[in-house]
Amino acid sequence: MIEFRKVVKKYKRNIVLTIPSLTLKPGAAYGVIGPNGAGKSTLLRLLASIERPSKGTIHYHGKPYKKVVKQVRKGIGYIPQEIALFEEFTVTQQIDFWKRISPATIDEAFVEEMVTTLKLHKVMHRRVSDLSGGWQRKVNLCVGMLHKPTICLLDEPTTGIDIAAKEDILYWLSTLHKQEGMTLVYISHDRHELTSLSDHFIVMHEGHILFCGETDMFFHQRSYLLEGQQSTYSSELGKILSYI
Repeated sequence: MIEFRKVVKKYKRNIVLTIPSLTLKPGAAYGVIGPNGAGKSTLLRLLASIERPSKGTIHYHGKPYKKVVKQVRKGIGYIPQEIALFEEFTVTQQIDFWKRISPATIDEAFVEEMVTTLKLHKVMHRRVSDLSGGWQRKVNLCVGMLHKPTICLLDEPTTGIDIAAKEDILYWLSTLHKQEGMTLVYISHDRHELTSLSDHFIVMHEGHILFCGETDMFFHQRSYLLEGQQSTYSSELGKILSYI
């Protein structure tokens, strides 16, 4: 379980995120929704311990992040929106490199299952620079999950790729969530992805969380959120809430 307690994140004097309280339940799949600039990626970087709060604390199974950084990084996988790969490496070299520097013991059977499910056997000998965007996204996902995390943070992992590659990625994530109980925190602007993968939604706007709860509750309360945004929030948020 991860808890935010009175968390504020600033860049210089600019407050970009204010979260008085947030609890992420083990085994849940959170779809993170909001306009560009809402603070979604900052939320994931804080969860991944890549960035630290300016104020407040984040707790991992009841202990402050700063006291259990190694456990956090062993338990969490982070897949950024940017492709974080060495372009000159083949896929095999890429996977072998990240396995060697992994903070956790590698489960080779899990890696093999992931490679098979994502169909990476077809491109293992090819350099990353020669791969299409869809294959690069799959490799990016693979290296971020090599250590078999219990929590996976994904920042638009299917953006800009073809439908077949997208479905392979969604199938793998759904399998991990439903069969292995992996917790997912997933940023997306795609309605199909959000509704098929998520059992909880987090709605963000201008650095604040407006809603965090089960998807059924979201759809029940969406009309109230839409009414509130007409006077308080942006038209972009209203379009997103209507679209989901």
